Amino acid sequence: PAAAGGINYATAFDAMARLVPDDAIIPVDVGNNTYAFGRYFEPEGQTVLMSGYLGSIGFSFPAALGAWAATQEADTPFGDRPVVSVSSDGGFGQYMSEFTTAVKYDMDITHVLLNDDELGKISKEQRTGGWDVWQTDLQNPEFADYADNCGGHGVKVETRGELEPALREALAADGPALVEIVTDSDPV
Repeated sequence: PAAAGGINYATAFDAMARLVPDDAIIPVDVGNNTYAFGRYFEPEGQTVLMSGYLGSIGFSFPAALGAWAATQEADTPFGDRPVVSVSSDGGFGQYMSEFTTAVKYDMDITHVLLNDDELGKISKEQRTGGWDVWQTDLQNPEFADYADNCGGHGVKVETRGELEPALREALAADGPALVEIVTDSDPV
């Protein structure tokens, strides 16, 4: 079931627009979260990375690993730039084990995970009768706890008042950090 009463995407991206450094590299995933990112986040000097025409779910965090590697070359346009990736719960779930890679190599990546507890387009099919055999009562793991258990920094945000302090803390953390934001399932 979709998260009821979560933080809406506009609020999450408004906070990010104010807090994410202007020189950040921002890999984004696909799906409703990326539509909302495009609608509500106005990049200033940030570089946004997208998966291209294939729309590959789970792109953002592996792309963040690659972007971080590019920031390690001091004499390049990417040297020393922060990396802040964005995905939904479904997208991050595809490659969440790679968080251990970020911990192992002390990659300074902040990942913003918008958790609406559903796969948007698939859930729509489920609600309209297109997928009668697929059950929707599965539950996500606690992503913030997972990040902590891997040795990184994890924080779960359930209210508007927690949002900005959590983002500030994650952006300032040394090494990999994950901010799990409980969102509603409506990207508008």
